[in-house]
Amino acid sequence: MSQLSCKVFRGLPKELEEEITKFLETTSCQVCFVTQSESGDHLSVTILYEPAEPER
Repeated sequence: MSQLSCKVFRGLPKELEEEITKFLETTSCQVCFVTQSESGDHLSVTILYEPAEPER
């Protein structure tokens, strides 16, 4: 049984795009839920994910 993990990104839209892309390219996971909020120029993106099970 896998546990959900959470990763929160905060910043300007272009910075977030790069950070999220890097995270998804380097983390083996199944994304379960994504939410976004904004405050002024900055965005917050929260990703709930299940880390991939190690291969046996």
